[in-house]
Amino acid sequence: MSTNKKVARSRVSGYKGPSLNIPRSILKPGTDFKWSRDVVFDLHNTLVDWTGPFVRHVNNTHGFKIDAKSIGLYHMQFDPDNPMTDEQFLADFVNFARKAVDGYGDLPFYKESVATLKSLKDAGLNPKIWTWTPGASDTRPDSNAAGFHYGVAQGVTKALVERLGLNANRDLRFMRPGEKKYNMISNHIPLIVEDSSETAVGVGQTGNVALLVPQPYNIGITAPNVVCLDNLSQVGPAVLEFYSELAARDLLL
Repeated sequence: MSTNKKVARSRVSGYKGPSLNIPRSILKPGTDFKWSRDVVFDLHNTLVDWTGPFVRHVNNTHGFKIDAKSIGLYHMQFDPDNPMTDEQFLADFVNFARKAVDGYGDLPFYKESVATLKSLKDAGLNPKIWTWTPGASDTRPDSNAAGFHYGVAQGVTKALVERLGLNANRDLRFMRPGEKKYNMISNHIPLIVEDSSETAVGVGQTGNVALLVPQPYNIGITAPNVVCLDNLSQVGPAVLEFYSELAARDLLL
C-alpha cells in the first residue's frame, strides 16, 4: 500500500496535456483484477531517434536529400514525397542494422528520455521496452528466406537500453509490433507509449491505452483509447497521472 500512495502523490506532477479519458475497460476490469505496475515503451522514435540517423545513412548511400522531419508515412519507403524505393529501403535497413558505429549502436536519445524513465521508476513504476530489432535468427523481410545472420543490432540495442538507465536483461523484450497488444493483455499491462499509430490503434481496440508521441507520420490520428501527446515532455507526467488514477482506485498490484 505504501507504493500505491507513492504513485498517487505523483498527481501533483501538473500534467496539462490532452485529456487521458481513461476508459471503463481500464477502470472496471473485473472482480479481484489488478493491473501491473509495468508501463511499456517502444524504443525507436519513442525514446531514441531512429529516423534521423537512418535517413542520413540512406542519403549518404544514394545521394538523396530526404528530410527526416517531413516523412509523412511510418513506412517511409512508400511515401511519394521521397525518392527511396521499397527495394532500396530493405537493402539499406539491413546494412544500417549491421552497423554498430553510425547505425543501431549510435542511435541518440531524445533529451527527455532518461529523465522520463527515472521519474517513473522513482514513482514505483516499472518501465519496460518492447521493440523489434533484427537478430541472427530473423529472416530477411524482402525474401523471407535467408536469415540476417548477425547479432550486432540486438547486442548494441541492449547496450543502448542500459545507457537509458534500465536493465536490459530484465526490462527489454524483443517483440514484433503486432504481438504487443496480446502480451499487454496476458501481462495485465494497461498502457503503452508508442510512435506507431498502427500499433497504438491495435492496443486501443483491445481496451488498453496508448500514448502516441508526436512524429510527422502520425499527425491527425484519432482512434479509441489513443491519446496523441503534444510533445515528449508530456510523456512522464501523462504516465504518472494515468497510474495515479489506478492507484487511487486500488487497481494496481
